[in-house]
Amino acid sequence: MTRPAVLSSEGLRTGAMYALIFAALGAHLPFWPLWLEDWGLTATEIGSFTAAGVVVRILAGIAIPALADRLDARRMVMAGVAALGAVVFTAHLWIDDKAILFLATLATGLVYPGMIPLSDALGSAAAREYRFAYAQARAFGSLAFLIANIAVGWLIGQYGVGVALWWIVICLALSVWMSMIHPGGGQGAELSRPRLTDIGKLATAPVFVLFLCAIGFAQGSHAVFYAFGSVHWAGLGLNEGEIGALWAFSVAVEVVLMFTVGAAIVARIGAVPAIAFSGAVGVLRWTWMMFDPTGAELWFLQFLHSGTFAIGHLGAIAFVAAAVEERLSASAQGLFGAAFGGLLSAVAMGLASVFYASHGGATYGIAAVMSGLGLIFALMLHHRWQGGLIATRKSR
Repeated sequence: MTRPAVLSSEGLRTGAMYALIFAALGAHLPFWPLWLEDWGLTATEIGSFTAAGVVVRILAGIAIPALADRLDARRMVMAGVAALGAVVFTAHLWIDDKAILFLATLATGLVYPGMIPLSDALGSAAAREYRFAYAQARAFGSLAFLIANIAVGWLIGQYGVGVALWWIVICLALSVWMSMIHPGGGQGAELSRPRLTDIGKLATAPVFVLFLCAIGFAQGSHAVFYAFGSVHWAGLGLNEGEIGALWAFSVAVEVVLMFTVGAAIVARIGAVPAIAFSGAVGVLRWTWMMFDPTGAELWFLQFLHSGTFAIGHLGAIAFVAAAVEERLSASAQGLFGAAFGGLLSAVAMGLASVFYASHGGATYGIAAVMSGLGLIFALMLHHRWQGGLIATRKSR
């Protein structure tokens, strides 16, 4: 039996990088609010601290990858961001002033938006050079996220919420080392370093703007679910175990898809049709969620996460690989990460917070509209993009 290419040394190092980043994120997203609460913040203050970091996350997601491209030093920049994150999170142990805690919260907003686009640029480059499937390497991250959710939750029950901080610090510290040995390497001496004007031309190119809108709306629609999914299910009578199982199931389906047929599906239908597909499935999923489904329907709708998120993400990675010069790939990853992970997700969460108290499950209509917009922009992109590179240099 032939050994899968992702199990080569290069594939495993790429997968390990994803695993460390998403293991940290798997502890941070669900459990960091509990750490802040244990520190002494109220629920309102926790919400305010989190919201204040949105601008930092958006700017970091754009600026850090662009800096890495400009310096032709993606591994070094990613290692630096990981080291900064490990230091800042460790420093939380000695913070006893609310204003300092606020500044530290803003500083932590640099970490994941800076590292994830760089890991995607490096991971895509490594997959291309060493001929393994990007989707399979990326699946290590999703699996690590799921394991972190379960393991850190159990450890907190045994030893207290301080476990979350140390889990994050250890993962980020190990990420420093893994960044330095990442097989994706740099861009290569044969490629010229991009100027800021080149990055600006990419960001404003009509084809790339259509791409940002398509993936931004399709993926940003998930923010409504991330913000109120568990709360709404609890209101429908589901207990904590059932809610946790539903979340775990959606991630497990995502992992299986990425390990098995995800790359083949995107290769078969194309990058932009994959994004359009994620938008179309999103319209179905979120519209159905508006009617407060329970039982087997919920399990089916969680199964659709593989279509609304995983296929769309793989389509976005494939589009960047095909349409953007290698020397600008980290900048491109940062721009689309900032679009759906920052700006549009923040808008979706803000709208949902306004409407949820009075409209309940109907709030998923916001997500359905966003998915529909993602589908429309993807169809426009499919019509406009002819499959070539987006021009960012002056013609001679």
